[in-house]
Amino acid sequence: MTTCLRGILRRLLCLLAVMMLGWPVLWLTFEGQSMAEELRTASAVRGLTVEQAQQPMRVHLRGVVTFFNESLYKRFIQDDTAGIYLQASTNTPPLVPGQVVDVEGVSSPGEYAPIVVPEKVRVVGQMTLPMPIPVTYEQLASGQEDSQFVQITGVVRSVESLQGSEYHLIEIATGGGRLSVYAWVLPVAQAGRLLDSTVRVRGVCSTQFNHRRQLIAIRLMVPRPEDFAIEFPAPEDPFAIAARPIGSLLQFAPQEAFGHPVKVAGTVIYFEPGVRLFLQEGENGLEVQTKQREALQLGDRVEALGFPSKGNYTPIVQDAIFRKISAGQPVQPSPVTVNDALKGNHDCRLIQVTAKLLDRALHGSERYLILQDGDFIFHAYLKQAKGSDAFVGLANGSRLAVTGVCQIDPGEWMAGEAWRAKGFSLDLRSARDVALLESPPWWTLRKVFWMAGALGFAALAAFGWVAVLRQQVAERSQQLEIQIQERQRAERRREIEQERARIARDLHDDIGASLNQIALLSELAQKNFDKPLQAKGHLDQIFNTAGTVVRSLDEIVWTVNPKNDMLDLFIAYLCTYMPDYLRAAGIRCRLDLPVDVPAMPLPAELVHHLYLVVKETLHNVVKHAGATEVWLRLRLAEGTITLTIEDNGRGLQTENTPAPDANGLGNLHRRAGEIGGRCEHRSEPGKGMTVTFVVPLKPPQT
Repeated sequence: MTTCLRGILRRLLCLLAVMMLGWPVLWLTFEGQSMAEELRTASAVRGLTVEQAQQPMRVHLRGVVTFFNESLYKRFIQDDTAGIYLQASTNTPPLVPGQVVDVEGVSSPGEYAPIVVPEKVRVVGQMTLPMPIPVTYEQLASGQEDSQFVQITGVVRSVESLQGSEYHLIEIATGGGRLSVYAWVLPVAQAGRLLDSTVRVRGVCSTQFNHRRQLIAIRLMVPRPEDFAIEFPAPEDPFAIAARPIGSLLQFAPQEAFGHPVKVAGTVIYFEPGVRLFLQEGENGLEVQTKQREALQLGDRVEALGFPSKGNYTPIVQDAIFRKISAGQPVQPSPVTVNDALKGNHDCRLIQVTAKLLDRALHGSERYLILQDGDFIFHAYLKQAKGSDAFVGLANGSRLAVTGVCQIDPGEWMAGEAWRAKGFSLDLRSARDVALLESPPWWTLRKVFWMAGALGFAALAAFGWVAVLRQQVAERSQQLEIQIQERQRAERRREIEQERARIARDLHDDIGASLNQIALLSELAQKNFDKPLQAKGHLDQIFNTAGTVVRSLDEIVWTVNPKNDMLDLFIAYLCTYMPDYLRAAGIRCRLDLPVDVPAMPLPAELVHHLYLVVKETLHNVVKHAGATEVWLRLRLAEGTITLTIEDNGRGLQTENTPAPDANGLGNLHRRAGEIGGRCEHRSEPGKGMTVTFVVPLKPPQT
C-alpha cells in the first residue's frame, strides 16, 4: 500500500513539474530515477554493504578484461573507477585480457566483497590494460585491493607447476609477508632459475577467504607474459655460495643481507618427501622445509639451499631445494634423559629416550605414543598409511627405548641455566625406532583385586536379582489368582501352571546352567591359584558368565513383571534391548516407530512370545547374517501389530545350499502361529533378510 501511494505521489509531482517548467524537467526526473535503480560503475558495486548487496540491484558496466580463466574460476574486469569480479555464468563467453566488454546483470554480496552476476556479456572492443597501481604487502593484506590490477616487487621463494593447469604457482616474499602469484609463462627457461630472483609482478589481486568472509591469503593473477619480469636475476649457480654452519643461522651478523637464501650441509636424520627433512651436523640439527620429492636415505650427505626463518626454538630453512652429495652411515642417536631434552640443546637432533608407555592414539595420519618418564609426559609421532598400526603389539606399561628427532616446545622463555622448555616431542622415522625393553607384568595385585571385586559385584547383583525375581513371581502369582477368580477355576489353574512352568524353564535353562558353570570354574580357579595364567583364565570365564547370568535375570524379571504387560512398555523395552544387543556385535540399530504408541494392555503370553521371536531373530542376524545395520519397524492397525526386522547382511544362500539358520526360521514361524499370528520372510543373496511378524493384539481363545 505504501509503495502504491509513493508511486501515485511521484507521478503527480512529475505532472506538476511538466505544467510549471515544461518537458526538460520531466526528462531529468526520469533520468534520475533510472540512475537510482541501476549501478553504472564498479566502484558503486564495491561500495554496497553486505545487507544492501543481498537485495539484487541492476548493474550495467563497461570495462576491460584484466584476467579470465575458467579453470582457476577467475573472471575480472576493470572500468575507470575500480575492478570487479564476475560470477560464473552460462551467459559469459570466453574472454581474454584487453577485451572491452559490456556487462548487464545484478549485484551480489559474494563471499568476500560485492560482485556482479552477469546476465548478458558482449565484447565491444579492444584496449590496453589500465596502468597497475603500485602497492605494498600491507595494502594487499588489508583486503582493499581485492579485484584490482596492481603491481608489486618481491623475491621468489618457490616455483611449482599446478596439476591439471598450464599455470605456475610462484611464492614471493615482499615487505612484511608472502603472497602467491599465478602465471602461465615464466621469464626463464627453467623454473628453478627463478629462485632468489627479484621480480616485478603485475596482476589482479585475488583474495582467498574463509567461510566468515575473512581474508586468509593473497594471490596475484598475471594476465600476460610481460606482466611478470625479472628485475635482479638470481646467481647462475645458486649452490656456488659458501655453506653456512647450521649453528650460525640467525645469529647476530650486522653485515649479512636479509631475505636471500643460505646454503647449509649436513647428514639426513629424517626425510618426509615433499614436506621436510632434518639435517644434523655435529651438535646442531636443522629442519629444512622443501617440496622436493627426490628419494633420500638416512645417512646421506646433503646440501640444502633455502631461506632462513624463525622456528619454534631453533631456526628453520624454508622453501629449500637440495642435492645429494654422497651416501653415508646413519647418525647414531644421543641417549638423553628428559631433563637433558628440556634444556633445548637437542632440538632438531636425533636422540633416544627411555620411558614407560601409557597409551597409543591416532591423530590424523599420525600414530603416536603417550610416554612417561618420572612425572613428565611426552609424545612420539609416526606417520603411517591410513588404517595401519605399527604399535598394535605394544602393551600399556611397557618400558621402551624411543629414537626420534627432538622437537622442543619452548613455552615461556627466560634467561639463565635454570630454564627448561615447556615440553618436547619425538618424530619417529619408522616403527623400528621403538624398541621394547621390558613388558609389563600381567599378574599384578591391582588386577587381582579388580577382578575379585568385579566377581563379588556380579555375585551380589545376581543374588539381588534373584530376590527381585522372587518378588516379581509373587506379584505375578497374585495377579493370576485374581484372574482365576474371574474365570472358570479349571482355566485359571491351567494358566497358573503354564506360567510357573515357563518361569521354571527359563530359570533352569538360562540361569541354572550358568550357575553350575560358575561353580565349576570357581573350583578350578581355587585348585590352580598357584598357576596365575590358568587361574586368570578361569576368573575371566567366571566374570563373563556372571555377566550373562545378570543379563538373563534382567530379561526374565522384565518378562514376568505384570506391570510390563503393556504395548508402550514392551516397545520401549525393545528400543533399549535391541541397540544394546547389536552394539556388542558391532552392528548399528535403527528404529522406525509410530510417534504415539498407545498404553494398552497385552496378554502375558503375547509379550513372552513376541520377545522370544525378536531375540531369536537378532541371534540369527548376529550369528549368520554378517550385517552392519538392522532396522526395527513397527506398524499398528486395528487389532494387529506388525513387527519387521530388516538387516543388510548376506541374505539366504542359493536354493541348492541349505541356509544355516533354517531351523531358526522354523522356530519363528512356529512361535508366531502359537499366538495366532504369522511370520513372513524374504531374502536375496547379498541383499539381506527381512522378517515380518503380523500378530493379533489378542491371541485366539483355546
